[in-house]
Amino acid sequence: MRFARMWVQGAIVCLSSLLVAACATMPRDASLPISDPHEATNRQVLAINQQTLGPLSEVVKTAIPGPVHDRLHDLDSNLKEPRIFVNNVLQLRMDAAAYTAGRFVINTTFGLGGLFDVAGREGTRQQSGDFGQTLFVWGVSDGPYVVLPYMGPATTRDAFGSIVDMAADPLGWLIGAKIASTATHVAVSAGTMSLDAVDRLGQLKQAEDASIDFYSFIRSGYYQTRRAELRGAIGSPQEIESPATSGLDDPGGDK
Repeated sequence: MRFARMWVQGAIVCLSSLLVAACATMPRDASLPISDPHEATNRQVLAINQQTLGPLSEVVKTAIPGPVHDRLHDLDSNLKEPRIFVNNVLQLRMDAAAYTAGRFVINTTFGLGGLFDVAGREGTRQQSGDFGQTLFVWGVSDGPYVVLPYMGPATTRDAFGSIVDMAADPLGWLIGAKIASTATHVAVSAGTMSLDAVDRLGQLKQAEDASIDFYSFIRSGYYQTRRAELRGAIGSPQEIESPATSGLDDPGGDK
């Protein structure tokens, strides 16, 4: 047993060294140029998402009072922390991992299991960290833009990352293991993403009514936000570009 433990520790050290070396040499361009060769299909998926999730977001908005919604939002945010922590470690962002661990402990302990974002109110904001971002740090190219059923916009890399995040969510596995149910693990992981999807669509309803081309608006917003997150993963400034400059990145307008 002692030999096995030493072997695992040695393997972790070696793997960490390899990751450091690999991350230092891999090309990582956070400019993330827009690539949308499947726009027609993506528009159809977005329309289906709006038709199915739109009424659901209205029901959620009507049925759940504002204070209850805020508590669910904070709980959902806290449930993401273990997944963010794992990806921070995989990206060798140890400062971000430490902040994430601190947030999780504070909000779970003093925020009634995460119902209140105590750490955020004290200035410790949630870090970015997902497996799509991890793949970027490891040098994996982004691939074309896609709109996923139910989940929304992504690049091919981020779409794969979302699947891995859901399947490997440590909190989901912990809860699932407690009651010996893989289905529960999937439900916990999917549940946190589901609330996000409904929430985002509700927030974008006003923009949809005001936009000439809602599809282009969503695509531009996704790329702007994602560029900032990728820059943060490699230690660059995370400012999101002004919407007024988004046309410079997407000269084709609605492509």
